[in-house]
Amino acid sequence: MLSSAPLFAAAGPGELGTLTAASFPRRLGKGQVLFVEGERSDHLYIVVSGRLKVLVGSPHGGELLLAVLSVGDSVGELSMLDGGLRSATAEALDEVNLVAIPADAVRAVLATSADLALAWAQDLALTVRRLTGSAADLVFLDLPRRLAKLLVAAGDSEVDLGMSQSEVAARLGVTRQSLNRALSGFTPRGWTRVDGSTVRLSDRAALARFAGS
Repeated sequence: MLSSAPLFAAAGPGELGTLTAASFPRRLGKGQVLFVEGERSDHLYIVVSGRLKVLVGSPHGGELLLAVLSVGDSVGELSMLDGGLRSATAEALDEVNLVAIPADAVRAVLATSADLALAWAQDLALTVRRLTGSAADLVFLDLPRRLAKLLVAAGDSEVDLGMSQSEVAARLGVTRQSLNRALSGFTPRGWTRVDGSTVRLSDRAALARFAGS
C-alpha cells in the first residue's frame, strides 16, 4: 500500500521496509473524526479505502471543505514536516481504512533519501497550486461559475458528487440554500439535470464556457 501511494513512489525497498515496520492500521466509521484542527500532529495517514473530507471551521460554525481524499491519498504532511498543530480537521465521509505512520519514522527516512524528499516537495507544490487556484476562485468567481467549474472538472457527463448538498456547499464556501439556487439555475438553460446526488451534464460545453466567462 505504501509503495502505491504517490508520496512514497520514490521510496526504495529499505525505506519502505522501515516505514512498514513502524506503521499500523486505523479504521474509522462514517462521520468519525480522524483529527481536529489545532491538535498535536504525531502521524501521517494514507487512505486504503473509503473517503476523508478535510475542512477548516469558523468560530461561528461555518465550514470550508478543502479536499476530499480517497485511496492512495495522504493527510497530515504539513504538520508532520514542521511540527506544528493540525491546520484542518479530517472526518470520514464513509467507512475508512488507513495506514498510520509515526511522524518520527517518516522524518528519519526523508533525512536519508534525496529522491524521496524531492518527491515530497513536488507533491506539496501541487497542493499549494491547487489551494492557490481555489482561493482565487473564491475571490474572483461568483457561486454559479464556481459550481460550473466544479462540475466540468469532474470530466464526465454524469457527475456523482458523492457528498451531501451541505458538504458540496462547504466545498464551495457557501450555504446549502445558495448552492441549490445556483444549481437550479442551470436546469432551465438546458445545461444540467439533477437526480439525487448525481448531476447529469446535458451541455458540458456550455457549462465550460460559462465557468470561464
